[in-house]
Amino acid sequence: MKRIYGGFIAVLAFCLLGLTPSFAQFSVGINGSAAFSDVQNSKTIYGGGLNAKIFLGSKLDVGIGVKAFGESRSISAAGQTLEYSAAIIPITAMVDYYFTEGALRPYIGAEVGAYSVGTRVKFNGQESSKINSTNAGVAPKVGLMLAFGNLGIFAEGAYNIMFGNKNGSTNVGTIGNVNFDQTSKFFTVNVGLQIGIPKMK
Repeated sequence: MKRIYGGFIAVLAFCLLGLTPSFAQFSVGINGSAAFSDVQNSKTIYGGGLNAKIFLGSKLDVGIGVKAFGESRSISAAGQTLEYSAAIIPITAMVDYYFTEGALRPYIGAEVGAYSVGTRVKFNGQESSKINSTNAGVAPKVGLMLAFGNLGIFAEGAYNIMFGNKNGSTNVGTIGNVNFDQTSKFFTVNVGLQIGIPKMK
């Protein structure tokens, strides 16, 4: 997994360094998301995201994106109140390859970057626990885009894998601190709009 993670970064860097202004097309997107954990009986959480991409050609793009997922719960009993909130914010580099250039464009891709995770617990309005951490993560994905000129409507599914940090540290810091043997996983479904895609051929 460490080789895959490092190799993806190398390929993305190569694409960016090889970019020529005459071939590039800038694009921005927005999406709504739902996240499903692989933990039994866990609840679906919702969020959204933004991205900025550069199409290196009609079938290949690279870019960056940010998403945010969150949930909050409140339990009251016998005059006591327990409040729980959690958030996951992935900030990633991404690459997508499209198999066609027509109206329907199936694609595969991957994202890699940092996942910021925060949880907070309050008891009767008083904060009793607060944990923030940053972990490295990767998300292979598959999707379909419907193109209307320079506008695309897309739907995709991604399998997110977050890696632990060595020695139990809360922040990943560098790739050398990534524990590839310790993982947590969740699946996301993203639906949104992409503005500035290459036109149909």
